[in-house]
Amino acid sequence: MPTPMTRLPCLLLFTLSATAAPLPAVQVRGSPALSPLMQRAAEDYMAREPGSSVVVATGSSAFGLKSLLDGNADIAMVHGALPAALRTSLDGGGRATRRIVAGYQALLPVVSPDNPLSDIDLPRLRAVFAGAIADWRELGGAPGAITVLLAPPVGATGQAWRDAVLGSRGRFSPHGLLVSERDWAAQLAGHPGAIAIVTADELGPGLKPLTLSGQRADIESVRAGRYPLRIPLLLVVPETPAPQSAGFIRYLEQRLRQDGGRR
Repeated sequence: MPTPMTRLPCLLLFTLSATAAPLPAVQVRGSPALSPLMQRAAEDYMAREPGSSVVVATGSSAFGLKSLLDGNADIAMVHGALPAALRTSLDGGGRATRRIVAGYQALLPVVSPDNPLSDIDLPRLRAVFAGAIADWRELGGAPGAITVLLAPPVGATGQAWRDAVLGSRGRFSPHGLLVSERDWAAQLAGHPGAIAIVTADELGPGLKPLTLSGQRADIESVRAGRYPLRIPLLLVVPETPAPQSAGFIRYLEQRLRQDGGRR
């Protein structure tokens, strides 16, 4: 007859096998433009779901998408719309994916505070950045050359920024000035006849934002598309996610519906 001591190994074995092993960490990779949003979501999710783990790593949109394709990421953070060829690669080989719009990054044209211009429409703004409009007189101002200051936002995909700013024109002004120092107030002070495009986070003293056809870049206008100069922020996920990421993805979608988008 077994003694209590001889039954102990069996009891321990049963207890260990009945305890669920923790799921692997959810891997989120891609553009730093979405990193603040995803870091907050990951921290909140882990706090409400003990034992869960979400790792957010930034690099680029391409880094996130390649990681998703290779099976090294559960969620790709993408700055800008996906090109058709990339959508085909993502959905090929039976690996169906879907896109979740996490929000939009608004881009704002700015001039120096003493510039009389206060509003511009998107076609004319694009003509300015393409070099087709090169004098302030063509925009109703005093005669003078327009200096186009160029520098994509930090963490942005260059192509996404180019597509948003230029549209179908596709090429920046040959007279544009590429700047490496992102102190926009100093740049505009040094080039009084200049115009630049910045993000909402970069606004500050010394910068005068222009409205686009009368629309300000407030949250509601950007989200609804009434303010047109914006870049979509996407989360690309498998149509059928892995068990460790399914709950986090559901949580993300619920959170986004409640928040109404990032910007």
